[in-house]
Amino acid sequence: MKVETNGILIERLQEKDIEMVRQWRNSEFVRRHMNYREHITPEMQQQWFRSIDNFNNFYFILRFKGLKAGLGDIKNVDWEAGTGEAGVFIAEKQYTSSFLPVVGALTLSELVFKIFKLERIYSQIRSDNKRALRFNSLFGYKREEGQEGKESQLHYLTSESFFKATRKFFLLLKPLGFSTGNLVITIEPHDYKTDFGAKMEKLIRDSDMQFKVVKEGGSVIFKEAQG
Repeated sequence: MKVETNGILIERLQEKDIEMVRQWRNSEFVRRHMNYREHITPEMQQQWFRSIDNFNNFYFILRFKGLKAGLGDIKNVDWEAGTGEAGVFIAEKQYTSSFLPVVGALTLSELVFKIFKLERIYSQIRSDNKRALRFNSLFGYKREEGQEGKESQLHYLTSESFFKATRKFFLLLKPLGFSTGNLVITIEPHDYKTDFGAKMEKLIRDSDMQFKVVKEGGSVIFKEAQG
């Protein structure tokens, strides 16, 4: 599956990319901001991928200007409770101080609230990760009660607080060089090899958004209709 909006492309993580992601995660640049900081072996990465390759976990490679720049996720989704966990990291140093992390998080959050219709998402952040704490605060995240003094603290975000807090970010996209436009979701042939494709199609069709549907080379493409 691919999602294009806000001038970037996110692609559902496939097995062919997990070694690249392992290298990213093992780099000191990325690892120092993570709750899990141990070295990840190829065997551990394979086991991890098998555990998340399902419809309760969504991991996406972030692409910008053709470069694979980082990873975003919506994981541990509880469809009945309407909750999940979200995260994003940038692996290319040249983009860490750019607007790309914001755009990646915007795209994932739009998917969460517009298509998945989740009511609340959570993020676990180290108390010493000041950049992530500021970043999440700008998006409307609030800290759960009883987290004071903990090394890793739980924060939450609702749809209402997200769209209220990020309205200003959408206004900045074009001046900062990110194109704006309609959401395009492509469900690819490999997504239909399991029930992922059919389930994703149902979510899109059941959303409040209007899409034009195009079938092309085994893929089903949902293009947000013009307002």
